Amino acid sequence: MNFLRIPISSPAARGIRGKIDPTGNLMSTTRLEIAKKAGLQAGKELLDLFKTGPQVGELKADRTLVTEADRRADQLIQSLISEVYPQDGILSEENSTVLPRTEHTWILDPLDGTVNFSHGLLYWGVSIAHLKNGFPEDGAVYFPVPDELYTASAGQGAALNGTPLSLSGKDPGLFPIFAHCSRMHQRYEIRTPYKTRSLGAAAYHLCMVAGAGAVLALESTPRIWDFAASWLIVQEAGGAIRALGEEEPFPVQPGLDYAKKPFPILAASSPEILAAAAEGITPIIS
Repeated sequence: MNFLRIPISSPAARGIRGKIDPTGNLMSTTRLEIAKKAGLQAGKELLDLFKTGPQVGELKADRTLVTEADRRADQLIQSLISEVYPQDGILSEENSTVLPRTEHTWILDPLDGTVNFSHGLLYWGVSIAHLKNGFPEDGAVYFPVPDELYTASAGQGAALNGTPLSLSGKDPGLFPIFAHCSRMHQRYEIRTPYKTRSLGAAAYHLCMVAGAGAVLALESTPRIWDFAASWLIVQEAGGAIRALGEEEPFPVQPGLDYAKKPFPILAASSPEILAAAAEGITPIIS
């Protein structure tokens, strides 16, 4: 077996130290552990690039930004996955966006928050989801600047740096936060009692809900790679998440080009908050 190495000095890495030998060799090859490993390694490389200063990017055909950092992280993650699970399919924002016809499929966003990253802003990360038969089975989302690794497996709960997450009975406190994308007010009329924040990274907004940093999150036009991992993390932390449109994102459909398929989504720290918030959201008809 080819061992995979990760740095073990950070809190995020220590969250999976039970699966690593003292020299940093990854001893487990479960898909969740590979997702964690790939997220941490890609995140470390991205952080090194981030520290060198603003990154020059270019526009893709869909008018979103891509940088060399996105491509390097994508190559690293795909290489690590293919080394251990060569039979699995991979869909990535920066590579093939058509879903392969495989039982086990990985959905990657190698750099969520590219605009933030390119301008030296702090909210960006790596999102890796493993799907089985069309549904999220494992997810790992790593934000290198705060060193936060969010993870989940279906039916097994969610964790932040190895510490279990549970939203059950959480007090939202004073001035609860509603995290949302920059396009929200162009597409929806919103009536909620919450303080709003837009931080520029879909995965971060959703993980804020899972980690109790926000009670609500709305993304107007995310693609499947923006939320495949964090969708599961929110659910396994005890939160609630749903599509705002008529189409459900899961199960994913083999052969579909997901670059052309946005899924408006709403996430909340409880089903009650989700239902109440949905009542106050009205699409703007243009």
